[in-house]
Amino acid sequence: MVNWRFTATLFQIILLIGAGHGLAQRAAVPPVEDGQLGQTTNVHRCGELFLAGQPSPEDIAILKRRGIQRVITLRTTGEIRWPEEGAMKDAGLEFIRVPFRAPESLTDKVFQRVRELLRESEKTPTLLHCGSANRVGAVWLAYRVLDQGVAFDEAFAEAKTIGLRNAGYEANARRYIDRAQSSEASVRPGINDNFLKSDLDVDEWLGRFEVESREVYSARLEVLDACQLESGARVADVGAGTGFFARLFTDAVGPAGWVYAVDISPRFLEHINRRAEADRIKNLTGILGTGRSVNLPPDSIDLAFVCDTYHHFEFPQSTLASIHSALKTDGTLVVIDFDRIPGKSREFVLGHVRAGKKEFRGEIEAAGFEFLGEVAMDGLQENYLLRFRKR
Repeated sequence: MVNWRFTATLFQIILLIGAGHGLAQRAAVPPVEDGQLGQTTNVHRCGELFLAGQPSPEDIAILKRRGIQRVITLRTTGEIRWPEEGAMKDAGLEFIRVPFRAPESLTDKVFQRVRELLRESEKTPTLLHCGSANRVGAVWLAYRVLDQGVAFDEAFAEAKTIGLRNAGYEANARRYIDRAQSSEASVRPGINDNFLKSDLDVDEWLGRFEVESREVYSARLEVLDACQLESGARVADVGAGTGFFARLFTDAVGPAGWVYAVDISPRFLEHINRRAEADRIKNLTGILGTGRSVNLPPDSIDLAFVCDTYHHFEFPQSTLASIHSALKTDGTLVVIDFDRIPGKSREFVLGHVRAGKKEFRGEIEAAGFEFLGEVAMDGLQENYLLRFRKR
């Protein structure tokens, strides 16, 4: 039995080594680092988010200087003896209270509200605090696993570093994560098993993917035009496979842009890595995704491109949420997939693709995307191309 957690970690190390040979590797999510905010205790930072214990009145000016715009407290009314809410608002800071104290008061509703606020705060410098960062560590654990796709063990270690020490909080967080992850059942169990094999034959898939008889390959230049890429854009090819679209995108965005080739298959990413090095491509990074996440940082891409891959999303809600998070405001999602029409589509499509265009469009719109339209092109007869904007 292959240990895929070990394989994923090892492959990320391989990619880092590859960065020294012309491929710039970027962390999948911002790391948690030590921070400082005046006399505030136990401060850590992750991107634009500060995680800490209780700030003092004297620290408010420091929060302002550090660019913090929003303060979220997990403390209940009456826990401190100075009017924090009024002082923060007088300083022009947004102040939000999501209070809990005893472990039994850390409910699903609290987790959901904090996760919602943290997702909103990915682009707004924010301080999340309680008294000692104990409560912060608990809600951080759920957010990091469910919204940013970090492995539980890694997120738990972060939460302990941040300040989590209450066994009741920890137990609640574990149960909440388990419930949340099990609530979205796989829509097609095992559909990606072939791509996760350690002995996957890349040459075999090159013979399937990069041939003129494959519609999306023969129409690749038309598809590229439909993506409307500009110089300097950052693009994620989600389900990059053998990487032929990712390589086209590197030319389209130019040296000022960047392309992330995202795939769940270590073998495909090894191939993309080697091919990029051989072709001296300097603006491409391979990213090992999971069945639930594209593992890209928030607000990091202008375009997400999903070609003949959406029907392979085993957990579409989670994967779409990770794409939504990775896209910048008004970022574009392009989806190409097989047009599944009962009585008309060939047998392979009817048996392999779980739903039709209308159903897929509905799922994507429900995940926070605005439908922009379908792009018709001569080269696509069996496939369709849909464009969406992040709402």
